[in-house]
Amino acid sequence: MNRRISVEEKGQRAGRNPQAYIQPKQDALCTICGALYHNKRWYMDDSELQKAGGDTAIQKVKCPACLMIEQGTPAAVVTLSGHYLKKHKASIMDAIRNTEAHSRAKNPLGRIMEIKQEQDEISITTTEDKLAQKLGREIHKAHSGDLRYRWGHDENFVRVFWNRD
Repeated sequence: MNRRISVEEKGQRAGRNPQAYIQPKQDALCTICGALYHNKRWYMDDSELQKAGGDTAIQKVKCPACLMIEQGTPAAVVTLSGHYLKKHKASIMDAIRNTEAHSRAKNPLGRIMEIKQEQDEISITTTEDKLAQKLGREIHKAHSGDLRYRWGHDENFVRVFWNRD
């Protein structure tokens, strides 16, 4: 059994999230989002994308994030709640979008899949557990409150809860 040891503290090493998606054996281009797979890594570099776009030999695939979105299988759920959320929803949503954009520049596979507003809660699904943890930390850092993490039994799925009343 592969046990993943994770630490919530910033700067500490967390276990990798081993996805069941097979990586291409050669350079590839995602047909949905345009991410480029090169040297065992996914990129969203415009100059590299333009070079690869003209290459007819490049393999056309769907990246793991696009597959997760298509299949509706998130790696994490972030739940924001509390009376404070109602009053500061705009600034919290801006922080979420900025955090995702900053994270996506480094790792194009970490994306927000969906944001749902239900009653007094906002639910955000993501394609990576690390992005969800980062969203929770950023909201907590900017707005304090109560932040909790709960990993699934297989430890590949995380739920992040933030609340401030």
